[in-house]
Amino acid sequence: MVTFYDTQQEARRDAAARGLREKVVCLVTRAGPGGPALLVFDHVPDGGAGVQVVAGGVEAGETPAQAATRELHEESGLSLTHPTFLTSYLWEAQLPERFTRQVCHAYTLTAPAGTPDTWDHLAEGRYVFRFRWAPLHAPGLDWELDAALPHLNQLLHKELQA
Repeated sequence: MVTFYDTQQEARRDAAARGLREKVVCLVTRAGPGGPALLVFDHVPDGGAGVQVVAGGVEAGETPAQAATRELHEESGLSLTHPTFLTSYLWEAQLPERFTRQVCHAYTLTAPAGTPDTWDHLAEGRYVFRFRWAPLHAPGLDWELDAALPHLNQLLHKELQA
């Protein structure tokens, strides 16, 4: 279940008051011949974790924006800066092994021209993530990682109108 906050400040206060983990979700986009594309990955060799985007925890003393650029680099190898905040939400889910409740902060970043179409990246020295570009209108994400996509689409629509 996803519940959106009005502001990031409200989300951070709620996380602190309830002792909840804060997480960032990185929605990296690029222009594609069929419209905007979203950077997604699968675990290799086991794809059982579903289609995901870069995401991870906010560390002590770190802002969510700093966490977004750090997580993106750690998990994908991309060194992008200036993440744009989209929205914050409370994510609650019954996973197979446990119930989870965390506050997520979604950011978007734009991949530069020349970013490969696919690549593998070794994350944390033990996970191989296979990156690819999926159509933004139907990326096939799991784990409710698509919760912020309407906010991303709204931002991209505004940019096209400008």
